[in-house]
Amino acid sequence: MKHILVPTDFSDNAYNALLYATRLYPNETYTITLVHSYEEEFSMSTSRIDIGRNDDLCLDIERRVSKEFEKLTHSITRDTEDIKINFETIITGFPLFKCIHKLQKEKEITLIIMGTKGASGLKEIFIGSQTIKLIKKIKKLPLLIIPNEANFIPPKVIAYATDFKESILPHEIKTLEDIIKSNNGVLKITHVYDQKSPEHIVESNYKKIKNSLSGLEHTTHWLSNTSKKEKVLDEFIKKMNVDMLVLTYHKHSLLKRLFKEDIVKNIGFHTTIPVLIFTTQD
Repeated sequence: MKHILVPTDFSDNAYNALLYATRLYPNETYTITLVHSYEEEFSMSTSRIDIGRNDDLCLDIERRVSKEFEKLTHSITRDTEDIKINFETIITGFPLFKCIHKLQKEKEITLIIMGTKGASGLKEIFIGSQTIKLIKKIKKLPLLIIPNEANFIPPKVIAYATDFKESILPHEIKTLEDIIKSNNGVLKITHVYDQKSPEHIVESNYKKIKNSLSGLEHTTHWLSNTSKKEKVLDEFIKKMNVDMLVLTYHKHSLLKRLFKEDIVKNIGFHTTIPVLIFTTQD
């Protein structure tokens, strides 16, 4: 059975991501674990000298968060009466990524879904420090980012943007299969052609990925690198009415390069669709 992890800070954008999570696999019963980490709040409010006060503050925070979870589970149960989902809640004082590492082993989490703040989709992925931290530290666990303004639309058209420098792993294939088959979707393998990439490596990895995805309905699209890759990809998303974008984070990827740039000034990539990230294989 699928097990989705949804981090929450009880904001509207976190609730929007939770709603998306409840609709991603229609006609299936699965579990959603909601997790709230108060590590940052606690560290900003405490003194290492006054240990007794720290303990009291920890208890106060956990009591408040428990009440927030009661409200949240009541709201999501009310809003998803027609959906068969089991909800669990976890409160932790550990950093979110450490909590996820633990849950990944204990509960066999299959997917993380979380929201972004702001006004223009993918741009917030690079601005949100919590999201960046997760992308860099979580391994072999897909992360689905939901822009705040994205209403749920069944992902019928999914674009998998790859540079063909890395293979696709079995758990990543399974994630794509589950989403595509649950929503009667199609996959568009997308490559922005770079003259600097060794042709034999691209061709070899292209064949491997094609074979790996042979069980899914898909087409391949070779895009000319006439300008910045993100702009070319953005135009493709709009032209094909793509509902979900898939990217991989590794040391040579487009995603990692964008982390290093001044996103606010330079990025031309403003999508409001969900972005599925296959976290680092390095």
